[in-house]
Amino acid sequence: MNHRMSFACLTFVLIVGVALTGAVGADEPYPVPDLLNVGPYVDSIEYRLIPSQDQRILALQTGEIEMDTSFLDMVNMLDLGCCDPDIDVFSSLRNGYGHISINCREYPLNISGLRRAFAFAFDKTRVTAEIMDGFSREHDSLVPFVSGWCAEEDLPYHYYTAQPGIGNRILDNLGFEVDPETGWRNAPDGTPFEIAIDYASSSPEIAGGVAQIAVDALHSLHIDARRQASDFQEYIRGPRDYDMVFYAKNFDTTDVQWLAYEFDLFDDYQYPMNFHNESYDALREELLTGTTYDEVYDAAAQMQRILHENVPRLVVYENIYMQGYRNDIYEGHVPDLTRAITGPWTMRKIHRIDGTEGGLIPVAIAQEPDSFNLFVADKAQSWSILDNLYSSLFAMDPNQHPVMDLARGFEVETHEDDPGVLEGHVMYTLDIVRNATWSDGIPLTAEDVAFTFTYLLETMSLGNPAGYRLTNLESAVALDTYKVRLDFNTESYWHFNSFAFTKIVPKHIFNDVDGIGYQGWNLWNPVFDSDEPLVTCGPYVFDDYEAGAFYRIARNPLYHYYPRVSPGSESGLMTPHLEFDAGTSGHEVVWIASQEHSMAGTYTLREGDRVISEGTWTGGSLSVDVSGLPPGNHTLTLEVTYLDGHQESSQVVVMVRPTGSLLSTLFKSTVFYLAVSLISAQVIVGVVILSVRDYRRWKQGSFAKIQEEEHDWFKEIFWS
Repeated sequence: MNHRMSFACLTFVLIVGVALTGAVGADEPYPVPDLLNVGPYVDSIEYRLIPSQDQRILALQTGEIEMDTSFLDMVNMLDLGCCDPDIDVFSSLRNGYGHISINCREYPLNISGLRRAFAFAFDKTRVTAEIMDGFSREHDSLVPFVSGWCAEEDLPYHYYTAQPGIGNRILDNLGFEVDPETGWRNAPDGTPFEIAIDYASSSPEIAGGVAQIAVDALHSLHIDARRQASDFQEYIRGPRDYDMVFYAKNFDTTDVQWLAYEFDLFDDYQYPMNFHNESYDALREELLTGTTYDEVYDAAAQMQRILHENVPRLVVYENIYMQGYRNDIYEGHVPDLTRAITGPWTMRKIHRIDGTEGGLIPVAIAQEPDSFNLFVADKAQSWSILDNLYSSLFAMDPNQHPVMDLARGFEVETHEDDPGVLEGHVMYTLDIVRNATWSDGIPLTAEDVAFTFTYLLETMSLGNPAGYRLTNLESAVALDTYKVRLDFNTESYWHFNSFAFTKIVPKHIFNDVDGIGYQGWNLWNPVFDSDEPLVTCGPYVFDDYEAGAFYRIARNPLYHYYPRVSPGSESGLMTPHLEFDAGTSGHEVVWIASQEHSMAGTYTLREGDRVISEGTWTGGSLSVDVSGLPPGNHTLTLEVTYLDGHQESSQVVVMVRPTGSLLSTLFKSTVFYLAVSLISAQVIVGVVILSVRDYRRWKQGSFAKIQEEEHDWFKEIFWS
């Protein structure tokens, strides 16, 4: 039997448009833990309802909770961070911003020059200093700075400071004349006008303060303006007449497909901006149907420049989010680009400081979860829990790189690659892990994966919003127990994102014969209305709850990445490894590079100081037959130097068992061959993972040294 230890290609990292960010104000990535997927190491997580921020802070100080999913205000952050050595404060630049949306339909706000003049007059530095106490940064692009798609640095000019002189010249040239009697400008047709800035009455300091700075900016342009407080509920009841409105916006991911839909349709708060621009509209199709990184990035960058010039929305700050957590009993908290310090990776990796397993982690939530139905749940509190209960084919790591979860390998094909694929289609064939199990003990197979996407398509016509991103999915078919094929009827850069992170549901629970069924997609109300256990496949299972008090999840012993070693253990399993009997043949180690720009270079494969192989690597795979190694453990190190000067190294452990040994005899059982089959297509070594921003800057020559990063799912093979 030829047991190949294949290091599968990771070119999809650039294909799917991931992004990388680091600590506040930096482009360095967050540290990614070893064996990222493996865990959890604690017995349970208990989400405790504490609506009052003061009570949550007190609970954090007394040790009643370990962390708070809510964000701290500046005053409390300073108190906690400066005065209590047992509490740390995590801060990160927000994946979102506060902004002023403008109704581009109403005259004279339908004149882009008026909106641009307002942007020049608005003082973002004043917002940072007076309202955000320095805990924000000035930003112009409507794509947040933390996204790799952000073109902030490529914009031709900025609106950071108050520049009313420029704004007044724009208005003078457009015919907005100042009425000598009122002192205010009239519209070019001679009619007087006033601009009202709406803000939520529930936020008089931040929202009201920003609205006042907007009024001051308009006054500096000799435009009559006022601010007006509104009930926040008016923001979500539907469209109504308005001039300008201030509110905040968050993004759950870093992709930018929303650029195609945001400005002429209703946004999150139902305020249509009514923005239409022919050049912008022409780029929509390129953004959504482009098949290469360059095509999509160029479209996104052009769209950002058009929005910057025409100002249907003015970003007024991108602020800093802060969360508090204790550091005296547990460690292993994982910073996350979109979920801060209390996201699912922290719940996966947190463990006692002494390295032992177990314990209950109490976590504060400010509101009751609204639902545990995946397709209905809307509140962040629900998803804080649900993200720990379900798995998907891929997950986003702390820096928004896709990493394998239920998938253990995949292939992408078009008609050009395989004539059997219809022209214009793209086919994804995915292998899934062999040891995934539903929490009721039923194996998770490719049938569940194929059924999930079929279920979403069938229920989309019944109103399920989870199916909308799959409108181009032609079919989802299980080819065998562990292989599924997804056929999309168009070629698009974004198809991967449309399926990769979808939570997989159990076919035996959701089917349309004796299960929840298609009609029940929104009626199913687990936990709250049913005594039946919630059947899931993630690192935790739902355990218990008391409405108004707590919601507890418990460690799932059936989880496919359930840890076999304690946290921090120096085990040989921390490195990809291959095992075989001495004297047998056909055992190979294969490396495959993921980035075309870095394939050319030289390599050296060594064991300690002994060079096993060296030469030139011009691309593709590097395969080494290790069958001749003598009995024992061998740590092989691959060192690669690329022509651009970038260097990297990776290790793999090869364990050769003496012929006739007891260990050899034991591992000749069915279990051994199953383990080998699981390992054979999983371990990845020596692959450079680049963010979109890293890749773009490398192309522009602005990085002297490309970011070195080895994804931890290289090391997770033993549990795959």
